[in-house]
Amino acid sequence: MDADESLPAPREPDPNTPVCLTGLVLTAVAESPLDERAPWLERYEIVDALAIPGTETPLYLTASGLAITTTGIGKSDAATTVTALLASPRVDLDSAYIVSSGIAGSAPETTALGSVAIADAVVDWDRKHRWDRRTTSDTETVPASGSESTPIDLLAYRPRDYVHHLEPSVVDCALTAAERVELSADDAVRDYQNQYPTAADAGPSIERGTTVCGDEFWHGPQYAREVEWLCEAYGVAPYVTTQMEDAATATALERFDRRDRYLSVRAVANYDRPAPGQSVAESFDGNPSTLELAIDNAARVGSAVIEALVATDPLAIGDSEK
Repeated sequence: MDADESLPAPREPDPNTPVCLTGLVLTAVAESPLDERAPWLERYEIVDALAIPGTETPLYLTASGLAITTTGIGKSDAATTVTALLASPRVDLDSAYIVSSGIAGSAPETTALGSVAIADAVVDWDRKHRWDRRTTSDTETVPASGSESTPIDLLAYRPRDYVHHLEPSVVDCALTAAERVELSADDAVRDYQNQYPTAADAGPSIERGTTVCGDEFWHGPQYAREVEWLCEAYGVAPYVTTQMEDAATATALERFDRRDRYLSVRAVANYDRPAPGQSVAESFDGNPSTLELAIDNAARVGSAVIEALVATDPLAIGDSEK
């Protein structure tokens, strides 16, 4: 649990009197240099902190009922944290909108570094077959040709497509709010971006589209083509961002009939392949400037989005008696 003396000490709320939330912000990480939570805690006055069993860090609350916490990195951490919150008698999420906010990857031809994407679809990258079609035994390999060269395929047993289509009215409300936000820009980030000949010579923008979620740290054009293939197979290509938590969050919310009030707000911190002359290792994380810009813009847009959702309540889930 957190030991920051500037924050309220976490308390255990009474399960018989749950704390009613208006909004829930889910960042993944609270440790430097990827501290996605810090700008949120700096942006709001924190008046309370709740210790909820099963979560990674406390829920930090504002006077208006907005809660901010971390899930941890990856799908298992995200699913565990979100399920713990949904199942807890100590918090009431019936009237809350939920936003994942943090950094993401993207393709260089898709958008500028520091851009923020509002997802309208969330694809689970890990639900697929991966084939080594060139191998017929432990020792024998054969040339790949035609369809045999395809390294991935949809699951043979697939009760449904592993893509979450997010509620259009919530996405539209978020985009309206996001487009009014002034995004930060950085000359050092622009210089780094210009190493990619397919990237536009432009600053950050607001985007809408598909985000792809997977536990695998992948990088490079070959894997990017596979990700694009999976999105095309599901009818949600092209992908705009890639990250590691949001399919798990959406699945947990779906199980509790809460997915309709969920959004993913992700800022692009790095490109998913190296620039000419770079190695994969050199390009994987971007650089400190791209990380800092993305973390800042994710919180700028995410705060405008969650405030707009709570204020306008597009799904009419608010309860004035709570």
